[in-house]
Amino acid sequence: MPGSDLIDEDPRETISRLIVDEEARLRVRQADLATARNALVRLHDLGAAPAVPAITPITVEVAPALLRSLLDQTAGPVRNAVMRMDVGSGTVEDWMSYNLEVVRDGKEQRTLYDDSVLESPLLAAEIAEWAAAGERQRVLAGVPSEFVVYGDHAVVGPEVWGDPTSQYVVVRDRMIVLAFVDLFDRLWSAASPIPARRGSDQGEDEHLLDLLSRGFKDEAIARYLGWSLRTVRRRVARLMDELGAKTRFQLGAEAVRAGRLNASVTGSRSDTGLAAYQGSGTTPLQLGRRERSG
Repeated sequence: MPGSDLIDEDPRETISRLIVDEEARLRVRQADLATARNALVRLHDLGAAPAVPAITPITVEVAPALLRSLLDQTAGPVRNAVMRMDVGSGTVEDWMSYNLEVVRDGKEQRTLYDDSVLESPLLAAEIAEWAAAGERQRVLAGVPSEFVVYGDHAVVGPEVWGDPTSQYVVVRDRMIVLAFVDLFDRLWSAASPIPARRGSDQGEDEHLLDLLSRGFKDEAIARYLGWSLRTVRRRVARLMDELGAKTRFQLGAEAVRAGRLNASVTGSRSDTGLAAYQGSGTTPLQLGRRERSG
């Protein structure tokens, strides 16, 4: 009609044109969303905290603050293996005072001492102070290395396994930490309580039998009990005569039969694989593989 604004157009063409226009706008929106997504990823990467290294050296300057922080973060027990008491974290005076107070306040700390530390009366007095504070203590002939396990989140130890004079490091890799937990618990089960210096001959004989069953050498037993080497060998010979044993292996069997030694104790050494481990220089992970391969 003349003068009318209506345009006669094929509806299919109109709909087709609308669809094309909407598809174009949709592609633009998709491109904008992709750009925003990429920007968000970059922003997250820039703001993320740096990853904590699995193994970090510890300098003398940061040692007290770091050890205190690790202790404060620990909800479970602290597992402490001590080869020597004149090197390592135990020589950081401020840290040791704080650690002692925390143990007095109820923090569970298990410490495994090498039997050599019992030779010094001064060190024995220091160990007694920790025992009075509430530390759980055992002694082992041949602690393989210094290390401290803080719960299940960190280990502090020397960079060179078995060398407490080397630089110390903190390990945070969870798999390694759990391997150290397992190692300590196995060593702990094979260790003995810190000995009393006095007691009846009868009680001392049972103690001697217990140490023999755990694989202690005569020299280590002498240090442990505060006896001379000659006394150890004399008492072993007397026990063998009393129980009718011709070898030390037979002595253990006869002591169990006579009710003077718990049979479960005699198996603890083979169960842990400790005899094969001591002095071998293997790492905790190697120890675990060796035990399981048998």
